[in-house]
Amino acid sequence: MLKAERDNAITRLGAQDRRVFRRVVDAMKEARAYSPNGQTDAGQVTARQVMENWDEPLPGDVKLALEAVVARDEMGPHVGEVAPGFDLKRLGSDERVRLSDFRGQRPVALAFGSYT
Repeated sequence: MLKAERDNAITRLGAQDRRVFRRVVDAMKEARAYSPNGQTDAGQVTARQVMENWDEPLPGDVKLALEAVVARDEMGPHVGEVAPGFDLKRLGSDERVRLSDFRGQRPVALAFGSYT
């Protein structure tokens, strides 16, 4: 699901559906908080499990919005996984920099966003 579709699913929720959505998302966050660094291990409850085991039926729009949140959270890489290799062109230069160039040296932070 694309970000625009995910955002649309969430913004279509009415007031009551938003309250249900918020309760489930809060339960997902609480389940994640019990694992060190938010990592999923054999003993941790995943966001998908929280949603699937919710104690009351979820309205269709709420379920769609939650599926979007879960799909986003399941995208990787996750904490502890090695990021996929890539290279980027340095600004104002023809030089290329590869992520693998930094392996074993120091942590690398990647920030993605829109400045428009």
